[in-house]
Amino acid sequence: MARTRLYLSIGGSLVALLMSSTAWAQQQVVRFLHNETDPPSIEFFNNAIKAFEAENPDIHIEMEAVSTDGRLQKVLASINTKTMPEIFKVLPEERFEFARKGYLVPLDDMVDEIGRDDYVAGSLVPVEGKIYDVPYTLGNYGVLWQREDFLKAKGVSTPKTWDELLAGAEALTGEDGNFGFLFPAGKNRMTGIFLSQMIWGAGGTYFDKDLNVTFDNPGTVKALTFLRDIAKFSPRGIGSYSYGDMINVYLTGKIGLDIYAPRLIANAAANTPDLFKNTIADNMPVGPSGVAVKFVNANSFALSSETVGSKNVEAARKFLKFIVTGERLRDFSLTVHPHLIPPLKGVQEDVIKLGAAQTLGGREEISRIAFDTSNALDFESEAGAQFKDGAVIRSGVVNPYIGSIVARDIPAQVVQRVVLQGEDPAAAAAWGQQRMQAIVDDLKKK
Repeated sequence: MARTRLYLSIGGSLVALLMSSTAWAQQQVVRFLHNETDPPSIEFFNNAIKAFEAENPDIHIEMEAVSTDGRLQKVLASINTKTMPEIFKVLPEERFEFARKGYLVPLDDMVDEIGRDDYVAGSLVPVEGKIYDVPYTLGNYGVLWQREDFLKAKGVSTPKTWDELLAGAEALTGEDGNFGFLFPAGKNRMTGIFLSQMIWGAGGTYFDKDLNVTFDNPGTVKALTFLRDIAKFSPRGIGSYSYGDMINVYLTGKIGLDIYAPRLIANAAANTPDLFKNTIADNMPVGPSGVAVKFVNANSFALSSETVGSKNVEAARKFLKFIVTGERLRDFSLTVHPHLIPPLKGVQEDVIKLGAAQTLGGREEISRIAFDTSNALDFESEAGAQFKDGAVIRSGVVNPYIGSIVARDIPAQVVQRVVLQGEDPAAAAAWGQQRMQAIVDDLKKK
């Protein structure tokens, strides 16, 4: 009898082992690449993956988080070797080229399941009539952060125009080591973002609605002239500044005014409570066009196609929908409040109220300014935009060329020629026009 029980025990163990091995062999692996590297964001994704895998034991998620700069290198290398992860962070200016080359899987069915009308206007961008990426957050780079105590001490009011911003920056710069203003001038995408806001605020665009390069325009010259003038009241290190510097230098407590994304105030609240208490928010000052134009872009995830090495597309689609909707979207947005703006209107109000209470000491006005994405453009949507009666009017044209221009840091190089090398703004605008036209001409040959 004992021997029989032993056989049964061994047999049962073998069956269980075989069943486990079979399940393991049938498990689908979904590779997931993103650049949300803040510890709270990583914790969110780890928890979301754990919950998803519990509901879907046949799917295993392999996550890789890289820096913003490292993401592009990883994506390009994976495309070349046809080893792309199933889900990856895609930038707006990459969308058109990747979709056109067949690297992405259309996601219209998913968008309709989620609710197309619930997405914030402009956050869904079709390529030839199809949606290829689903936004998970909006980034707003047009918030004016101010040291309220500095303003009061110098008798300076919140700047509402460029002239007032320049005067305020001068007044707040002193022998005490404080600087009135902060902006990026490194050879990077962030400098291109900042320059773009200024060009649009001055009434210019990179392209017209017919996709002709129009970078050499009065608005660009005005923007570059302004940056040249206000650089006198900025730290000397701006020539290398990128995303993180716009926050970290402000957190030193030596900066009076800073136009940047809401991640700044999230970091201030978490790390420098006294500085946080003395920081107030407003919309960025109005430019010569009569409009304060924010750079707002959707941060999106896309599904890569089998063409570039994706293996488990349907399993990836299931996980993607899981993390960009409902409670997961709300919880992710709360990890770095108010920086992570949910693209679904039905989620925003909960995030504003919960986030302000949990992160900002109840200062809901900061959340609402951060979540104001009106009068905004991004690289892909700016072609042919007009600025009338205090509002941005989009042309509706999606630009397939701008991605290659930004990837080569042409806008940033234009800024450096003026701010670091002392070149005349008109000459720098002409150089930028020439370089951009050469890129477009080359792309049209392919």
